[in-house]
Amino acid sequence: MIKQESNSSEKSLVVHLIIIGFHHKKGHQIEYSYPLLNEPIDERWSNLGGLALPDGVHQRENDLIYFHLPSLNNQDDYSKTLFGIASYRQIDANTVTNKEADITRNSIQKSVCLILRRPVYGNLSEELKLLTEKYFQEKNFNDRNMFEEFVDKLNKNPPQFNLKYYSARDLVIRYRRKTLILFKLILLQKKVLFMLSPIQSLVETIMNLVSLIPNLIETGLNECTLIGERDDIENEINLNENEDIVFERNDDKQINFDNIKLKPLKLTNDDDNDNDDDDDQSSRISNQFEQTINEDIKNNLLKRATSITNKLTDTFNRLTSSSSPTSITINNINNNYSIDQYQFSYDLFKKNNLLHPYISIHSLDMINNSNINSYLIGASNRLFRQQNNIDFILTDYDEDFIIQSSLLKQQLQLTTADLRFTQLFEDSQSNVQSEEEIRRLFKIYLLSLLCVTRTPNDEAINDFNPLFVKSFQSTDAFRLWQSKGPYPYIDQIIPRHPQAGQLNVTDVKLRVAHVLDDTETGRKLKGAFEDTSQFMGEKSRAATKVLGQAKNSLFSSVIGTFNQGKQWLSKGQPSPPSLD
Repeated sequence: MIKQESNSSEKSLVVHLIIIGFHHKKGHQIEYSYPLLNEPIDERWSNLGGLALPDGVHQRENDLIYFHLPSLNNQDDYSKTLFGIASYRQIDANTVTNKEADITRNSIQKSVCLILRRPVYGNLSEELKLLTEKYFQEKNFNDRNMFEEFVDKLNKNPPQFNLKYYSARDLVIRYRRKTLILFKLILLQKKVLFMLSPIQSLVETIMNLVSLIPNLIETGLNECTLIGERDDIENEINLNENEDIVFERNDDKQINFDNIKLKPLKLTNDDDNDNDDDDDQSSRISNQFEQTINEDIKNNLLKRATSITNKLTDTFNRLTSSSSPTSITINNINNNYSIDQYQFSYDLFKKNNLLHPYISIHSLDMINNSNINSYLIGASNRLFRQQNNIDFILTDYDEDFIIQSSLLKQQLQLTTADLRFTQLFEDSQSNVQSEEEIRRLFKIYLLSLLCVTRTPNDEAINDFNPLFVKSFQSTDAFRLWQSKGPYPYIDQIIPRHPQAGQLNVTDVKLRVAHVLDDTETGRKLKGAFEDTSQFMGEKSRAATKVLGQAKNSLFSSVIGTFNQGKQWLSKGQPSPPSLD
């Protein structure tokens, strides 16, 4: 017998391929698994049926679901989280050749699921959809040999992670300026719920957003399903609270202040021979102290001056070599360095910070666990919206993002520099930039933000929104990242917003456009203007029509009177016709 996940090969990509069907009396049923999944199923996977066959999925002929499960192998530190893909189909029951007698409904619903050790669901989604379609086309659900061949092939030649299966460009096309709001939102590690339809759109939107953080999907999701004691993350964050993270300091020379005696203040000019020895000793210690301090100050000033000179030189070179005001580069970064030298990935989803592209109603209690710090989840059941602890909700039937607290609304307000940055999403012909360019922009934004948070530069902090920066600095992810420093390569980047600059007329237009297009109040105001304009236009057209009719009536009356006069003259009648 083939054993289940806890005993299967730790190196294989596919843990299980599972077929789950829905029976109108028995509910979700595991009909097939390879390698064999022994039953009863572990409680940690008890919601597998609801993940593979989501709420409301019967209204669609097909759908695609991404989901995450905790590993059942407690000894496997490498794969604490498993990654699932489910390809759903339904078919007319009357077309099936081996229909079972107890099937009384008109349609048969099934999902073919892959449980993987690595997050390569983007790579395998299309293959699994084609395989499921073939399975349904044969209309004989007992023929499953194709699945064993498929699993064996994947385990023999597993695909490598590829970012091309996640589209930052689709995200920008859909949300435009608001994409930056969503990006800043997930950096704050809040409790976030997405509810979009169909499920494929939901899970792809979430994963496209997460993919904007460099290397996060491929290396940073190992603990995204784990819930435990809050003390664990605090133990991992080992910050030196007294360390100055902004300026360098010289700790080589320690001064013992207990040995320093202050020279007494003399009130008269009388010599006191008894105190000469003490005065000489105090003078020598004071001179030694001043010499040490002066040397430290000189060394630090020299280092700071060199650093400032380099940054000013780089800034001058950038300003003089840039021909476009919207061009943006990472300052002082050698292109030969790999991204790993900038300490990515940025760990948003460590233990108690959950990521579930889709969760079923069976997990409703899970998100209320008191140990959970944050989550980014997708759901289809509206009962999730009724939870009181959700900070942010995104749906496809609400025009605005639903932000529960006024403070979070303020933290997510885009600054003038942010609005300038969102303009870079489009080229000079108003076309959305390429996939590579959009990812480059967000990488620059994150690097710049990390640099600014390590400086006391109020102007740079204001460009990112000071309320946002303060909240960002308090997150588990930032504190963990900071505790793993120092970061010599990041320190070479000039700490400022990528689109910092003086306010101009274009900025005012951007702000007005943002208010009118991206806020509820602005849209109401814009709608009122449009309604008023339409009303005035209709009234103007009506008035023009009435005036035209009056003109025609008057003209007809005059012509009629004139014709009557001609008739009177030609007949020689004694009295003219009445004008009444």
